[in-house]
Amino acid sequence: MATIDQGSATNSIEQATIRKISRRFMPVIILAYFVAYVDRVNIGMIKPELSADIGLTDITFGLASGLIFIGLIFFEIPSNSLAWRFGARRWIVRVMLSWGVVVIAGSLIQTPGQLYLMRIMLGLAEAGMAPAVFLFLAQWFPGRHRARALSAFYLSVPIALACGSPLTGWLLETMHDAVGIAGWRWVLVIEGAAAIAVAPVVLRRLSDRPSAANWLTQPERAWLESALASEDTHRAGHTVSSFRRSLIDKQVWLFAVTYLLLGYGTNALVYWMPSIVSAATVHAPPLQVGLISAIPFACAGAGIYLVGRIAERTRARLWNMLAPVLISVLGFGAAWLFGGHRVLAIVMLCVALTGALAAQPQFWTMPTAYMRGAAAAGGIALINSVNNIGGFAGPYSFGWLKQASPSGSTSLAFLAMTAAQLLAVGCILIAYRSTAGRALRASVDEGIESPAAA
Repeated sequence: MATIDQGSATNSIEQATIRKISRRFMPVIILAYFVAYVDRVNIGMIKPELSADIGLTDITFGLASGLIFIGLIFFEIPSNSLAWRFGARRWIVRVMLSWGVVVIAGSLIQTPGQLYLMRIMLGLAEAGMAPAVFLFLAQWFPGRHRARALSAFYLSVPIALACGSPLTGWLLETMHDAVGIAGWRWVLVIEGAAAIAVAPVVLRRLSDRPSAANWLTQPERAWLESALASEDTHRAGHTVSSFRRSLIDKQVWLFAVTYLLLGYGTNALVYWMPSIVSAATVHAPPLQVGLISAIPFACAGAGIYLVGRIAERTRARLWNMLAPVLISVLGFGAAWLFGGHRVLAIVMLCVALTGALAAQPQFWTMPTAYMRGAAAAGGIALINSVNNIGGFAGPYSFGWLKQASPSGSTSLAFLAMTAAQLLAVGCILIAYRSTAGRALRASVDEGIESPAAA
């Protein structure tokens, strides 16, 4: 009876601790990444005005959209190394202040060359944001609660894309030629200032480590530190723990290629969706284009939540990753086949984006189970750096394939997305049967991972 009572008390402390951490951290993390993603992709909504003002073609727009990833590719790893050294909380704040300043400065551009420079600088400023968040969550949420936290974090992407497009469309209409300044310039000033305004909130709400969390009770801090230490002990035989070794580990590189393939289609569509909608709804005002563009990403948000809830109740870890990817294959494949029917293609993209984005937080349960400590900082950054190659190639290749098509069709671009998702399926199967997969299954067998992360 005493053992049962003790177990019940521990479970009560665990639930209270995770509830406190989630309520304190997740809203501000979602808000911060929401602002980051809106600043990253608002170029898609301002494209018509921007192109008319400085002279952009489909190819040069695709190039400008993708250039942000140059900075992300080359600076993610050193940035996350500094996040490990100085603390993820401080580094996230530094990133937000930097990109806010760059976005505001972007309102002054006059030529395509200046736009290219601004997008590269934005990538340099924003580099390390997502890896620092992943690192922060791994330092605070034990494995059995991490998948749900990752799913909550990933909701910020479709929320940003679903709400950001109408918000940007509304700003374009409201601020059009206000005091003689183009609406797209006002968008950059206002949305860049939002990042600077949110940064102090992040600094105040996040904490560096569990031992310094005076907002937790002593039993809650003790349970959390014990749970995280126990997790490291159980995974020790299956994981990589060195920063340098994580950069050359073949399992980490397999994760990186997998994530690149998973994100190829979504990286393109976050920039091109407004253009696809504009082509299907001729003469629609910016706000209407923004609202319609938001629909696929709203569907993706529902998918992330649903898959996260299913994962919480099952240990079917492999299928929690594979099923959404296979759904995205069907969606992209149908968009390719019916590309000539623009409205139907948009409907199919709702299916495709739902699957593609819902798979990504489930994918991250493998790398975070495989890497720990300094290796997590290096490996997470490497995975994101490689994914950012797809972030550059996605929007640029979409524009190139579209312009190369005699009729300006998007069918070839959707075919490329279908192929990428099929290759991702193969990579996931290989990864799950590798050393990393064994680490994942071992953590379940030891009770470190509960159905929430399965």
